[in-house]
Amino acid sequence: MKKRIALLAALMLLSLAACGKKESAESKTAESKTTESKTAQGYKDGTYSGEAEVKEVGGTIKLDITVSGGKIATVDMQNLDREGKEKGEDYGKSEPLNRGLYSIAQNSILGTDKLPGLLVDSQDPDSIDAVSGATLSREAFVQAAKAALDGAK
Repeated sequence: MKKRIALLAALMLLSLAACGKKESAESKTAESKTTESKTAQGYKDGTYSGEAEVKEVGGTIKLDITVSGGKIATVDMQNLDREGKEKGEDYGKSEPLNRGLYSIAQNSILGTDKLPGLLVDSQDPDSIDAVSGATLSREAFVQAAKAALDGAK
């Protein structure tokens, strides 16, 4: 009786293990080749510009991306409000002052300011993860970066 229970338990474990997700060596190799070819391909050296509108809240993200040695070397960003002015410490202020909205607006600026460094580190606009407080700006940043880098291919 104990042998039957042990055998049954072993068979159940074996069948559960067989149901697990199995990634083939081929898919891992193909994935690494894709990453390598994208990196190895590089970009043409030069400075490229792109811009995109920040949806829902208005404003524009303008980028100047400098490529050196086939890689993104620097990213200069302008984070503009609806009137075309650079967003700064007055961005989000209203009369009367709504501290909650002002805080959200300022957090958006802080989050957006991280994006150029993330692009230089990753070398790929699509690999930039969301940044807290800057979701809409991130989307515009990625669009602007892609527009700029289209000229560098």
